[in-house]
Amino acid sequence: MEFIQHTINWVKDELFEAWLIVAFGVFTILVGFLFWKIGATPNAKALLWPLAISGFIYLGIGSGMLFSNYKRLEELPRSYQLDHSAFIRAEKQRVEAFQYGYKISKMVASLFFAITLLIFWSTKNATWMGIGIGLAYFAIAGLVVDYFSQERADIYDKAILMAIQHS
Repeated sequence: MEFIQHTINWVKDELFEAWLIVAFGVFTILVGFLFWKIGATPNAKALLWPLAISGFIYLGIGSGMLFSNYKRLEELPRSYQLDHSAFIRAEKQRVEAFQYGYKISKMVASLFFAITLLIFWSTKNATWMGIGIGLAYFAIAGLVVDYFSQERADIYDKAILMAIQHS
């Protein structure tokens, strides 16, 4: 398989992930609204803003990924045709540049889980507990997304290394 096909597959997988993130964001906003509208307890009603904020953040992340990756998908073949070697080196640098993000997301998730536990151990306030659930929900969703993203990045990085060896 020619290297450009690996790159196109990578971007298409990123687009699929972006659509899932957008759908997850919309779903989360809807669930927050339903808890607020239908829920009969203070704890249920307190989930509106934490879930809405989490949902809007994921909606923004997914929308940004859609915009950038559709644009990238259009530009890829042209860039590859101009200079195969430069394209492969640029992809190597790009993949290396975002690897730190996986470590950061794990640290943020760990911090959010710790904050959630502190909240649940220290208060029975519905608003604060809702914030804790929102943080934990945001963290677990981020870990799930990055779990698959990191796997694809590792596979793509191996394809890049193979392309470098063969060029």
